[in-house]
Amino acid sequence: MVVKSSNFVKNDFPLRSDVAIVVTSWDGHRLFLKSALESYMKTGAYVICSYDSKGEYPSQDVMKIPHSFVFKHPTYGADKRIGWLFDTVYAAGIISRFNNIKVVFTANGDCIWEKPEGMIDCIKYLYGCDMIAVSAEPNLIHTCSIMMKAFVYQRFAEYIVETLRNNIPESYSPEVVLRDFIQHHNINHKPAPTQPMYPEGNRYKGVDHYCAYNQDSTWKRVLGFRNLGAEHKQAPIEHLEPIPKKYIDFNHNYFTAHEQLLHQYYKTNDRRWLYKYYAEGEDSYWNRRYYPIEYYGLEPLHDDSKRKELGPPSERLGHFDRSNFQSFVLKDDEYHEKWKSVIEGSK
Repeated sequence: MVVKSSNFVKNDFPLRSDVAIVVTSWDGHRLFLKSALESYMKTGAYVICSYDSKGEYPSQDVMKIPHSFVFKHPTYGADKRIGWLFDTVYAAGIISRFNNIKVVFTANGDCIWEKPEGMIDCIKYLYGCDMIAVSAEPNLIHTCSIMMKAFVYQRFAEYIVETLRNNIPESYSPEVVLRDFIQHHNINHKPAPTQPMYPEGNRYKGVDHYCAYNQDSTWKRVLGFRNLGAEHKQAPIEHLEPIPKKYIDFNHNYFTAHEQLLHQYYKTNDRRWLYKYYAEGEDSYWNRRYYPIEYYGLEPLHDDSKRKELGPPSERLGHFDRSNFQSFVLKDDEYHEKWKSVIEGSK
């Protein structure tokens, strides 16, 4: 169904594929964008990265990975809303010139497919319907990763244009626009057979649209789908293992000040940096503790054998509960006085 790019000259490759993958991205995805684009390129499909910049850009080596890289016009406000919607419009404008493309996948720039070879099997789910998404509920279809027939994608882009014309874009989320589009055009949408559900015992129930726990789903089984961005944000809040090092772009300094602690952990495998990363990334700001690295032990830690006594303060004091982690208020332990002068001196 899809022809490998190595079999033909590059000049007419967009005319040789019947599948397009539109990667919608922005500045906040840059830590993962390289791995994401590389995974989609392994499918042999025509890959477009449609980028919404707020003043920062990917490096040139990353921009060279997909077949096409397009920047939408500058927009104001509602970063993850108006940006995604116009990313779709711009990508659809390119795809509309290639009538050989029959299927379009959308994917966010912080999501990867660990099994890109599964794309052909995934397309089979599209038989008998017009669109299918990684996660959906009766009144919500998430835009994180969608598969649809090309003519539906074009109609959706047209609907976006008409919806945003002379309107306040903050009023519309991509999910709402997609929902209304399906109802307006009577699109035959079917939910994926296996939805990504929140893990048992989680404080939230039902469908996890962001797949923040790398849990089972149809997209996971067939494509090896992972939402790296969601996993990355959830890890420090719930003290989960960080995403694999191989998916991080270390060639460029895309790390935030807080993520620099994680960078030290990736570099040294010293779990003291991971504990410090957890402590400074607690879900509630009043529970965050900015202790020096020595607080977690004077020697590097390469396993969790001493985690109960040297781990994050919330775990040491027994306050941390992954199923209800917003409820506790961390009281300073005996180490606070010991490190008080160092902590206050670093502010």
